[in-house]
Amino acid sequence: MAIKHYRPGDEQLNKIIAASDLLPMMSNRKWVKLLDALVAHASEVKECRVKLLWETETQVRHLLIDEFLLYDFDYYEQAMEAMITGKPRGWYAYREIEWLEFPGVATVSESSKPDKLVMQAIDLLQKVIDQAGLLQTSLTADSLRVDAYLRPAQPAL
Repeated sequence: MAIKHYRPGDEQLNKIIAASDLLPMMSNRKWVKLLDALVAHASEVKECRVKLLWETETQVRHLLIDEFLLYDFDYYEQAMEAMITGKPRGWYAYREIEWLEFPGVATVSESSKPDKLVMQAIDLLQKVIDQAGLLQTSLTADSLRVDAYLRPAQPAL
């Protein structure tokens, strides 16, 4: 028996955004500019984690970036194809992505070799992302995050 993987439709996605009171920070045009910049500097992108709106932060997906990605072939005006790992595979609209995160210590996988940890130049990636336009980023000692949505501040308990 095949396992079904949840993926909300447009109406469900609108409900998730409204119910979470999310503030959108990215337009489709900003996504394309960001992807163009990341592809141009693909050798610097060792690992990029992705959080989809309907998933928890513990579910790890990755955005696959390499120098061979092309606009109008791999990523488009409103969506990308086969660039996000995990199931369901295929198309993802930019509005489905809550954030991207570049860890300072990246896990790199090579075909027949064990995974290895490498340093990722998040300060350089910050400059690349800044050149792409006005994007909401946060830089810590451990990672660089690009927020596509901001969540309302949670009251302290």
